[in-house]
This record gives sequence, structure tokens and C-alpha cells, in this order.
Amino acid sequence: MMRRASHILDEREKKMKNMEIRMREIELSLHNVKLLLKEKVTQLKDQLHRNGKADVLIKDLYVENSQLIKALEITEQRQKIAEKKNYLLEEKISSLNKIVRDLNPSTLSSLPYNYKCP
Repeated sequence: MMRRASHILDEREKKMKNMEIRMREIELSLHNVKLLLKEKVTQLKDQLHRNGKADVLIKDLYVENSQLIKALEITEQRQKIAEKKNYLLEEKISSLNKIVRDLNPSTLSSLPYNYKCP
């Protein structure tokens, strides 16, 4: 009976040792997972910070783009007005040349009908 009790104690000690070994393995694994998670959290915080900066830059570019589009529209409008005024001036010059030619055809015979200023 003593032998059997001793055998049972040996079995229990083996089981306890195995459980302790397994527990250390689990603790080491848990420690490694915590380190990985900590590293991931740091990476995600950095990424969030970079995304925030990029978001601000995108908003700034959006505003700048909007301002440039408005400036371009104004410039295009001014160009159309200038082209129209130029066309009207050319028409006036042409009409004035015709009137002058009709008044005195011999002196202006060298001028073309649609004379344009250089």
C-alpha cells in the first residue's frame, strides 16, 4: 500500500511538473502576444497620425483647387469679354476704313479692306 501511495504521489508530482511547464509555456506565449499587440498598437497610432495629416492636406488641396477653379472661370470670362471687345474693335476699324476709302478712294488704295493693327 505504501508503494501504491508512493506511486500515486509520483504521478501527481509528474502531473504538477507538466502543468507547471505548460503554465510557463502559456505565460511566455501570452507575454509574446502582449508584445506583438503593443507593437501593433504603436503602428496603428502612427498610421492614424499620418492619416490625420493626410486628411488635413487633402482638405487644404480641395480648398485650393476650388479657389483655382474659380480663378480660372473668372479668367476665362475676362478672356471672352476681351475677345468680344477685340472683335468689335476690328469691326469698327473695318467700317472706318471703308468710310475713309469711300470718301477718298485714291489716297487709301494701298490699305487692305480689313486692315488690322499689328
